[in-house]
Amino acid sequence: MSEGLDKELQQFVSVSDSFSTPGTSDLNDIRASYNLMCQHYNTPHPNNLRVLEGAVEGPEGDIPIRVYRPIESISTHTVEETAPNAAEKHPTLLYFHGGGWVLGDLDSHDAITADLASQAKIQVIAVDYRLAPEHVYPAALDDCWAVYQAITENPEIFGADSDCLIIGGDSAGASLAASVALIARDINLLGFNSPSLKGQLLIYPALTSENLPSRTTQAQAPLFSTPDLDNFIDYYLGHKATEEDKQDFKIFPAQADDFSKLPAAFISAAALDPLADDGPDYTDKLKAAGVQVKSITEPGLMHGWLRARNSSPRAAEAFARIVQALKDLST
Repeated sequence: MSEGLDKELQQFVSVSDSFSTPGTSDLNDIRASYNLMCQHYNTPHPNNLRVLEGAVEGPEGDIPIRVYRPIESISTHTVEETAPNAAEKHPTLLYFHGGGWVLGDLDSHDAITADLASQAKIQVIAVDYRLAPEHVYPAALDDCWAVYQAITENPEIFGADSDCLIIGGDSAGASLAASVALIARDINLLGFNSPSLKGQLLIYPALTSENLPSRTTQAQAPLFSTPDLDNFIDYYLGHKATEEDKQDFKIFPAQADDFSKLPAAFISAAALDPLADDGPDYTDKLKAAGVQVKSITEPGLMHGWLRARNSSPRAAEAFARIVQALKDLST
C-alpha cells in the first residue's frame, strides 16, 4: 500500500510497520508495540517551553495532565504552586491524544503537543484520559469533560485565558474534542454562563457512524484500515455498535441534530485514510449551520502522519498549516 507515496513517506510507513505485531490480538502486546513506535519518533522538547506535570480530579480518580507553556511564562514551581497567582493568561489548546480510545498516553504524543505549543506559541494542556476496554464509553469522554470543566471554572489555576480556549486532538482524540464542543454548546444554550470555546482543531478525526466512501476506497490504507477502525470502536463501546450507539453524538459527533453556534474549526483530514471523508462531511455540516470552518484533505498523507512531520516535506507542510490554524484560532 506504500506505492505512489513520497520516498520519505514510504520509509515512514515501513519503519512504523516494523513495530507492529501481526497475528496477535493480545492488547498488552499491541500497546507495547505502539509505545515503542511512538518512542522512536519522539524528539526532545523545544527550548522555548516549560513543561509541567499535574492532575485534575475526575469522576473515578485523578486525571494526569501535562502543560506545555511558552517560555514567557516559565516558572520554577509546579502548576499547583504557581497557578493561583499566575499573572498572565495564555491562549490555550486543550488536546486529546489519538490511539483509537485504546492506545496512547501523555508520552505517546509528547513530541507532537510540545511542537504545537512551541511553534504556535500557545499553551497546550494534554490529557491522559482513561482507555478502553478497561474503561469503556463514556469513561474517556467523562475524563475529557472533567478537564474542560476544571479549566473553564478555574482558568487562573491553569494560566489559561478563558476567552481563548481551543479544543482539539487527533483521530479518536479529535472525536472526543468534537463531542466536548457539542456538549459545551448545549450547556450554553440552556442558559448557563460557562465560557464559550474559541475554536476546534480536529486532525484526521473519527466523527461519523455513516459508511462514507473512504471506508471502502481506503479500507486498506497504510498504517490504518477500516477493520482497525471497527475493532477500536468495539473496544471503546465494549460491544458492537448498536443502532442507538450510531446515532449518539457523544460517540459519533457528526450524528448530532444541531451544529449551530459551535466554535470555529480547522479540520485536517488525510487522503489515504478510512477516515478521509469524515473531515469533509463534518465541514459541510458545520458550514450549513453557519459555523466558520477551514478544512483540508491532505493529499498523499495517511492516518498518523503527524509523526512524519520531521522526515517528510509533505507532512512538514501539513503540520505548518495546523500551526498556522492554531495561531488564527487563538487571535
